[in-house]
Amino acid sequence: MTKIDLLNMLSNEAKTYCPNAVETVIRNGHMNEFKGDGISQSAVDALIVDFINFVASGQGIDYGMYTKDLRE
Repeated sequence: MTKIDLLNMLSNEAKTYCPNAVETVIRNGHMNEFKGDGISQSAVDALIVDFINFVASGQGIDYGMYTKDLRE
């Protein structure tokens, strides 16, 4: 798997995950230590995109993913 393959895989999985991400984070609160004190879809989307861009940066790639890319 190439670096770009990894980033594309993460992006595609994120597009599938994001529509239900808030519910998933709340449901898995026992694992992620989230207490359910308010979470927005936009915050979850921002964190996911930031993480993917962080991984890309660590691989020397300016991937430039935006939250709008999650809805394509």
